[in-house]
Amino acid sequence: MVLAAALLRCGLAFDAWHFNHRWRGAESADDAAWVRGWCRRHGIACTTGTAPSGLPRTEAAARTARWRFFQRTALRRGTACLWLAHHADDRAETLLLQLLRGAGPAGLAGPRTRRQIGALTVVRPLSSFRRAELARLARHWRIEWREDPSNLDPAHRRNLLRQRGLPALSRWAGRDVIPLLARTAEILEAEEDHWALQLPGDWPARLPLRSLRPQSTAWQRRALRAWLASQGIQDASFEQLEAVRGLILHPAPARINLNRNRFCRRSAGHLFLE
Repeated sequence: MVLAAALLRCGLAFDAWHFNHRWRGAESADDAAWVRGWCRRHGIACTTGTAPSGLPRTEAAARTARWRFFQRTALRRGTACLWLAHHADDRAETLLLQLLRGAGPAGLAGPRTRRQIGALTVVRPLSSFRRAELARLARHWRIEWREDPSNLDPAHRRNLLRQRGLPALSRWAGRDVIPLLARTAEILEAEEDHWALQLPGDWPARLPLRSLRPQSTAWQRRALRAWLASQGIQDASFEQLEAVRGLILHPAPARINLNRNRFCRRSAGHLFLE
């Protein structure tokens, strides 16, 4: 709501999109109706979407459904730029959650300030602001908003981290750790942008070993992850990635298993999938 109000105050034309995950029944439907009413009062076009029934109550499932809605709506409306209201607290929470999952630098960078997803540019202009700052600004501007009560449910790991984990970590550190974690995410985002410029934009189906063997371990890992993603393997684990890297470094084995009945094979000085 702060983001929408700021755009209005800047005189910028925009549409509003709202996605109903249907996790809270009538309350979720009321949220959607409230957003439509706010948009109607301010002359803003509003597009709403609804998740299919039975959407699993997980952050991953919600994100997937939400992004499908975003991408379909962008295609239908010819939208080139999507602005989201993630803030510094979101970045800090995501960094810790990803760290506990064993993520690499790309995952630890969290919600990117600016990212290209296909033809859609995704921008998060509030990523340097704290949630408490945005709440104070909302009260100062007399902005109405609806608080999702599920944000208080400790059954969700993110909420438990927000309510107990981060305060405990701040007490242990003797200072508020959220700005430190958010800054780390910002540093890692710049590192990811740098590596994106260092690696090829287009990857061949058959990857020559001679281009990989002289490179550093970090370069090999990043190159192989990017190559696998270009071949449709988006979710390779660290263990799988190291097994593929082993095909470069060791004479045996010559084939390793990947996801969805795919294999990576080494033959005639190249890596390829089958």
